[in-house]
Amino acid sequence: MRPWLRFPLLFLVSLALLGPALATRALELLGGERAALRSAAAVQRLWARAMLRALGVEVRLEGACPRAGTLVVANHLSYLDILVLAAHVPGRFVAKSEIAGWPGLGQLARSVGTIWVVQRKRMDVLRVDGEMARTLAAGVSVLLFPEGHSTGGAGVDRLHSSLLDLAARERLPCHAVSLSYETPGSPWAPAATVCWWGGMTFGRHAWDLVGLARIVARVRPAPAPRTGEDRKRLAEELHRDLLERHVPVRQTPIAPDYPWPQVFAAETGSAPVLGPGPMVRNGAGEYDSGASSTSPSSEEFLR
Repeated sequence: MRPWLRFPLLFLVSLALLGPALATRALELLGGERAALRSAAAVQRLWARAMLRALGVEVRLEGACPRAGTLVVANHLSYLDILVLAAHVPGRFVAKSEIAGWPGLGQLARSVGTIWVVQRKRMDVLRVDGEMARTLAAGVSVLLFPEGHSTGGAGVDRLHSSLLDLAARERLPCHAVSLSYETPGSPWAPAATVCWWGGMTFGRHAWDLVGLARIVARVRPAPAPRTGEDRKRLAEELHRDLLERHVPVRQTPIAPDYPWPQVFAAETGSAPVLGPGPMVRNGAGEYDSGASSTSPSSEEFLR
């Protein structure tokens, strides 16, 4: 489906669920905090599943979902991560405050009670800890991306431990969940078309992502949660869990007219691998450039 057809559909889905989301906030104001938190997580899950369906995203869950009331730690690749996680792990996200201003997503995120982090304020961690504790006590999971930024998915960056302080003090269960993407039917690397990182502009990237025919998201929870008394050691153990379950995102090729080739050059220290030119489908329904070079093999796709 073309982007200009999908965007109105995504808007209508968000608009339809904005009322129920705001109702959960009203429920909290009336004193039903526990019920409000659980209801907000349920509305967010319904919204995420509807959005993924509209986007043509297939989610493959490879393992058991974390139990309710768990601190869920995931690697961060794209704004799409929020939908993928919310669809299978009902909970409350911890996110940087800038997201509150994003069109559509920011409004709904505010309405379901996302915990915002003001990154330049060290003391804000205390407020966030309090919100996380309140949420977990209600039996609702808290979901966060402790890398602190999104990546191209070649690996998993070091996890910051500051938001794990509460879990370490109270010995709360923390469950690692690895995310990865592939784009069957598209010749271009999902590191370029799905992952949003390295200074890519949101509007252009979202337009291209919405235009993808099919996206496959792999969700791979660790076999079991972890607990620990030292937040830095806990972060290291969760990082190890993520690495063990991680499926690297395909990095090449990228389109010849790709607007951010410098992102890949900065990451690898060399020029990015560009595709041979415009791709068209051949008689077998496969992509062919019409040149003598061949498309990457399945082994290269999976790296």
